Amino acid sequence: MRFLNWFACLWFIACVSETKNNNFFLKMEKVEDVVLKVRDCTHVNPANFRLVEADSGTYLFFYNHVEKNFHFIDFSDGKVALKVPLSHDGPNSIQRSRGFSLMGIDSIWATFTPPAIGLINFKGEVLLKSEIPNDHIDVMTIITTSSKPLFKNGRELFGPQPYFMDHQGMNKNDILKHHLVFSFNLNNGEINWHEVFYREDYWRHGKKPSDYSWDQRGDSIYIAPLYDHEVIVFDTRSKQVVDRKEVKSNYINNFLLANEPAPNLQVGLEMKLGHDWYGQLIYDKYRDLFYRVFMPGYDFEGELSFEEMRPLERSRPLAGIMVFDKDLNILGEHLFEKFEIYPNSNMFVGEKGLYLSLNNENHPDYDEDHFRYRIVRFVE
Repeated sequence: MRFLNWFACLWFIACVSETKNNNFFLKMEKVEDVVLKVRDCTHVNPANFRLVEADSGTYLFFYNHVEKNFHFIDFSDGKVALKVPLSHDGPNSIQRSRGFSLMGIDSIWATFTPPAIGLINFKGEVLLKSEIPNDHIDVMTIITTSSKPLFKNGRELFGPQPYFMDHQGMNKNDILKHHLVFSFNLNNGEINWHEVFYREDYWRHGKKPSDYSWDQRGDSIYIAPLYDHEVIVFDTRSKQVVDRKEVKSNYINNFLLANEPAPNLQVGLEMKLGHDWYGQLIYDKYRDLFYRVFMPGYDFEGELSFEEMRPLERSRPLAGIMVFDKDLNILGEHLFEKFEIYPNSNMFVGEKGLYLSLNNENHPDYDEDHFRYRIVRFVE
């Protein structure tokens, strides 16, 4: 299958403008708009996806949550080029899977609850499944998404575990018991947890939630917490943290503190929408830059019901992207118009540039029958 000879990792790029921090200036250049008709029942902003660029064409790989299988669609016309079936019982069951990562030709890795990792081929056959034990804390699950997939370097896979297992019951000292990265050796099946943690003063102002996005550049993995300005650089060869640096957006100043559980779902959602947080971190191999999505808190105009707030959570109203180089030097950032893009996911970089989803659920032009992307690039 020639179109799967190689594929592009998930990356971000976007327009930026002159910033308060420096005089660097980047101008957004529109390349083209892409509109693809949805051929099978699925969501136009899939949660798990990859852009695949090959000699035979460009394809979008994604998990179809309606059919509960994987699709490769041709990016020229939206037609389905391949479906990967998945089973939820029997010897090839992927029951209790918690995310997928497309890693190579005929190779999809899955993570599970209880913690485990598994390999699936394009026939939907489970070729391998291995538990991920942890002697430090009782990890309940391993979750992988498009913003924190599995990465491969040599004969090792590296996986994320960004969550605190006992947020309300733990204290500041317990942060250094929660390892953020594990590795799986493909030769002997050995599992190792590495000395990568949120910084010691992560809770200096209160109990922030835990989560991060990450991406890979060469031998290094760059880890960007969603509720902290810091970016952590982990070297996959030495298995050491080699750099940590504050990479702060001018628009992110008020993180959510969850010192006590919210009294109900509506208050919890109001708190989440009203506070700032970061989104996905993406490396762009074509331009050797990093892009970090940020989402400022949203000020409600009057009282909203829980049902009215849910679309605002699914498609955040405000978003922007900051740009920095491999040394974590900020080059610029840009704040989009309200509901201009869908910032929660479904952005990726190809050779042409950044593909931005225009299907924000709260925008008047939202279209559930078409994938809609705007491809943009930067010029100095």
